[in-house]
Amino acid sequence: MIPAELLRKKRDGGTLGSEEIASLVEGIVAGTITSAQAAAFLMAACIRGLDMNETVALTEAMARSGVRYDWRHIGYAVDKHSTGGVGDKLSLLVAPIAAAAGAIVPMMSGRGLGHTGGTVDKLESIVGFRVVMDDAEIERQLGTLGVVMLAQSERLAPADRILYALRDETGTVESVGLITASILSKKIAEGARGLVLDVKVGRGAFMQQFEQARLLAGTLVAVGRRAGLDVTVLLTDMDDPLGRSAGNWVEVLEAERALADRTTCPHDIVELTLRLSGAMLQLAGVVSTLDDGIRRADQVWRSQQAHDVFHRMVRLQGGDWEASSKQYERVSSLVIESPRSGYIAGFATRQIGLMLVELGAGRKRASDAVDPAAGVVFGVQRGDHIEKGEPLATLYATDRARLEACAQMLLRCIEIADAPPLPRRSLVLEEIV
Repeated sequence: MIPAELLRKKRDGGTLGSEEIASLVEGIVAGTITSAQAAAFLMAACIRGLDMNETVALTEAMARSGVRYDWRHIGYAVDKHSTGGVGDKLSLLVAPIAAAAGAIVPMMSGRGLGHTGGTVDKLESIVGFRVVMDDAEIERQLGTLGVVMLAQSERLAPADRILYALRDETGTVESVGLITASILSKKIAEGARGLVLDVKVGRGAFMQQFEQARLLAGTLVAVGRRAGLDVTVLLTDMDDPLGRSAGNWVEVLEAERALADRTTCPHDIVELTLRLSGAMLQLAGVVSTLDDGIRRADQVWRSQQAHDVFHRMVRLQGGDWEASSKQYERVSSLVIESPRSGYIAGFATRQIGLMLVELGAGRKRASDAVDPAAGVVFGVQRGDHIEKGEPLATLYATDRARLEACAQMLLRCIEIADAPPLPRRSLVLEEIV
């Protein structure tokens, strides 16, 4: 098949067959399809859209592009995935909680994409942490600990690894078909049988409109089930940054402290962590109902079993927690003070994500290095009253020169009003099972 002819077909609104899509994916991995041609395919798919058959074909071709694991001899493998947000460190809590409660969690995550952070970048802020392991290590860790957190490698869903980076560079992140194929191909390749999806909607999400997010959720369910996955989808509010921090190490540290002491954890993180963990345990058959799953997740969290699993995972994957803690003590920081008194009315959350990219927490190009120290810790949340001169947030970065410029960007993202805003609703807007 001539690549340019397939690209013209899609550009002009045609529908690609499964063999044509398979040929494109094989060429992308083999290198016979150039980066320019792959980028052209992504743009055509984003503008023209992918129908259900094309999305299924792309998902399956990407899943077949590398090794595919099967963990049925260990147990029912279940995973969780988010469509991306700002301050979304939920995987760092959910994975060890589900494993501590008895689930098998082979979690393959991504790097930062657009204005959203990536779990892999966060994990790599831990000194020595390995996100690529050989098959024997993965199987041994799943069998003994119940959880492993990995990145896409050249062997695991390599087509998605290539296209994921290109989507970030080419402005084609928001396509429903491309998002669906990217998420589900990784989960099929990692050997998951059950999948809980957190589809974000709001000012800090790729899908800012509810109906757009619902369309993505429905597509994920339909394609996932055609691919043989058990799928539960939650549509969740992403208007505000999640928790108190956004970035790399600052999010890892917040998650670790939350696992150590649940009472220190902001209510939004508690709500979503318990709901997602409970749904994972229900899919995995550890419990029979969602309510039982939430209670079980809460139990292992409060007992610090999940905290123990987290640190065992860090050690098994080469991480040095003590060295990490010492390393980031010396990072440059800048406190941002409130220019006026009033109530925190909200956040321009997507712009905060873009500010973090400028700070070094994310990438403008796939080849960019990420600053593991870059991040922000908020001193306020929606509804808080603040006086002029009190701290709004603290920025952290290795490159001190970036702090001043980013401080001004962040200051414009925190909305202060004379009257308190309406109370925030439940973060879970809808569930699709």
